Amino acid sequence: YSPSPGPDDDVVPLTKNFMDYGLCRMQNALSKRQVNAMYELTMTRLHEAFDTVQRLGLQQDLIDVGFTTFKTRSRNRYDLRIPEFATSKFSYLNKKAKWLPLVKSILGKDIKVLHTGVMISLPDSETQPWHMDGPHLSEKKHLPPHCLNVFVPLVDLIPAIGPTEFVPTSHLLHNYWDPGVKPLTINASIGQCILFDYRIKHRGLGNKTDIKRPVVYITYSKKSYKDVKNFSQRRYKQLPKLK
Repeated sequence: YSPSPGPDDDVVPLTKNFMDYGLCRMQNALSKRQVNAMYELTMTRLHEAFDTVQRLGLQQDLIDVGFTTFKTRSRNRYDLRIPEFATSKFSYLNKKAKWLPLVKSILGKDIKVLHTGVMISLPDSETQPWHMDGPHLSEKKHLPPHCLNVFVPLVDLIPAIGPTEFVPTSHLLHNYWDPGVKPLTINASIGQCILFDYRIKHRGLGNKTDIKRPVVYITYSKKSYKDVKNFSQRRYKQLPKLK
């Protein structure tokens, strides 16, 4: 299996890869300048979020429940929402994203963005349990993809920094527990992006370096799909603003 079947980011072979294996990689999605702008804003917003939590004594709330814009996913692993990423200033992440034709080829033209955020793995983060992000919509027959994630690394995903590990073909119905293939990581570089099916078996590996590992994620779905489990705002508190 090769996550990038050709050098030109051709939609047709990438779509086939996604359908067959549950994931694929675009090699020329963003420029270094664009990635650097995203990285700088992410680090600023992360510092502000930690500063707010510390000053207001909300450390236990962050661990126990989390906030709508800032959540703990596991030890030293955080989910940060950055509203600016949905604005025209970052149009290369939304309306002008180079991966949109590929997303529409996979899901169909009638799509929506469910969520945009940054998953940040700090040094000494732990490896996640295996999981899928959402279930199959039918237990009788395998259906085409209804939802997917686009991962945009803001640093090079070398093995030690803890890239995401996937099990190809595990997105297929009844193939989650024993697909008969070995897990793999896609060590994407900045400027590249990874697309994967909501149903694929995957986990974030632990960060064994001394640098932060931020990855922007954008969740797309068919317009008819609702994901109440992952993105219900009722589960979380509002993070107060410092006065």
